[in-house]
Amino acid sequence: MSTASTASKRKEQSPLAKGYLLLYNAVLTVGWAVVLLKASLYAYHGERWDGRVPGLYDDIRLYLLVFQTAALLEVVHSAVGLVSSGVMTTLMQVYSRVFIVWFILEGVSGVSENVGLLLVCLAWGITEVIRYSYYFCALLNRIPYALQWCRYTFFYALYPLGVLGEMLLYFASLPVIRARQQWSLAMPNAANISFNFYYFLVVTMLLYIPLFPQLYGHMISLRKKIIGGAISSEKKRN
Repeated sequence: MSTASTASKRKEQSPLAKGYLLLYNAVLTVGWAVVLLKASLYAYHGERWDGRVPGLYDDIRLYLLVFQTAALLEVVHSAVGLVSSGVMTTLMQVYSRVFIVWFILEGVSGVSENVGLLLVCLAWGITEVIRYSYYFCALLNRIPYALQWCRYTFFYALYPLGVLGEMLLYFASLPVIRARQQWSLAMPNAANISFNFYYFLVVTMLLYIPLFPQLYGHMISLRKKIIGGAISSEKKRN
């Protein structure tokens, strides 16, 4: 868990720390709800589906930058002991999205018009509204079953949708980065090192192949532990 702590951990929190975390999760819930609403309205009223989403980024840019960047505070929360999550685990979870927002959407010309932006906004938006509201309720020790079910079920569709959107954004950025040699460092130079951002992105994309199945499998296992599998859930209803 990135922002919510375990029950035992919450008992040790000061009222100030708990109040801060409640405010943090409430603000992030509302922020992502705005991103989700704007993306949903764009999808509903969209007249063209040719792989481009002109105008969407201009509409959501400020909200996306602010609320996705605010997720970096989760690393701080872990580092100072406000939550029980590991620092490196939290950093890895936050890094990929912050990287896409600042280095791909903000940094590479034209990528923000790719349809991948709409996909990630829908996937991230639904995921984060559920996640932060879940953490908010967890801090109060009152998690509605419906919210818990959504938290550990919607990922079946949202994770693949989000990854698809991220891959589309990466692919759209590659030709531009290669042509401009953007953020690359060639020899010779004062630092006596070279760096090719194009190949860095290629390697990053390839890492999705082993990492995504692991994360997906972890969430499936977590779902079985918390609310049971499809069969056990059906038995509970009957």
